[in-house]
Amino acid sequence: MKAIYRPCGKALEYAALACNLRRGCEHGCTYCWSPSVLRMSAEDFHASSRPRPGILEALRKEAPAYRGSEIPVLLSFTSDPYSPSEAKDETTREAISILREHDVPVHILTKGGMRASRDFPLLASDIQVNAYERSRPQNAFGTTLCWTDDADRLHWEPGAAPVADRILAIKLAHNLRIRTWVSVEPVIVPEQAIQLIGELSPWVDEFRAGKLNYHPTAAEVDWAKWAPRILAALQASGRDYLVKRSLRPYLLEGEEVERRVIAA
Repeated sequence: MKAIYRPCGKALEYAALACNLRRGCEHGCTYCWSPSVLRMSAEDFHASSRPRPGILEALRKEAPAYRGSEIPVLLSFTSDPYSPSEAKDETTREAISILREHDVPVHILTKGGMRASRDFPLLASDIQVNAYERSRPQNAFGTTLCWTDDADRLHWEPGAAPVADRILAIKLAHNLRIRTWVSVEPVIVPEQAIQLIGELSPWVDEFRAGKLNYHPTAAEVDWAKWAPRILAALQASGRDYLVKRSLRPYLLEGEEVERRVIAA
């Protein structure tokens, strides 16, 4: 088993290295593409979440080869590192500990909200007096969030943490001086995505935005109308941002689709 891998395709826009710790996810997101990637039915995939057999052992063997790496390892793509069942086995906590033991930066992406706060001390453990002057990449905590209305969240992401809970986790991580980022993807209701970017910018170091794909609802949105407005909100935030390739065809040629003003 290979624990750390280089993503391909659209996933590579998010991370150059990743590790998928679990199989299955109880969040039950109706737009989730992981079941098809893993060749599982949506019912089986969302029924439970469990550690991949031997994943921590494989990570312990591979981590020394990445000692002092400039490239963060993302946890994770095909599952959520903080699904409800994770609290029983704390696999994510152990994985973070292994990577940090070898001075490998860790980036988290989750819809688990405050469940992740248990491990914030591990992510904050090596922060210097001025984190933004560090010469190497920081650990980072990120959440997927594209809603302001929790009723919509409940419809699309029935088992994931509520909107307020995810926002609280971002604010707490920011207050602990952990670099924070928000994946505003998939954008399903553009008005909410734009509002979210504006409201969260004081606590977020980076936004990444992408449209809904592979779902009938995506055809109901006028992306040519909304993509420029989403870009304008990202630019007005004053934070780092990335417009995913899924939205770029709806922008004018030459638009600034990526910006870094805060050192990673």
